[in-house]
Amino acid sequence: MEERVLDKEIIDWGRAPADTPVCIEKEIYLRDIVQTILDGFETPEEVMEELQLTADDSGSENIPAILDIFVPVINAWKSGSCGMGCEGCSGSCH
Repeated sequence: MEERVLDKEIIDWGRAPADTPVCIEKEIYLRDIVQTILDGFETPEEVMEELQLTADDSGSENIPAILDIFVPVINAWKSGSCGMGCEGCSGSCH
């Protein structure tokens, strides 16, 4: 799993709870990033524009790592090729 630093704390985005803050100043949480992916925004630029984040906002540097983890999982889920869980998974999400 990809790990990034958020406020000097290492975050494993693949295991982080939905309420993990990404940008505290703008009250953006991991669930907000995942929701933008579900809404069809899949690039850092699209997600940042949708959430009104700039490169100067704290936490914005984590967006690419979060997308690297969640975009493939969500796309597999949407296409029906994901078994909706890790049990019996071939490990292609990791």
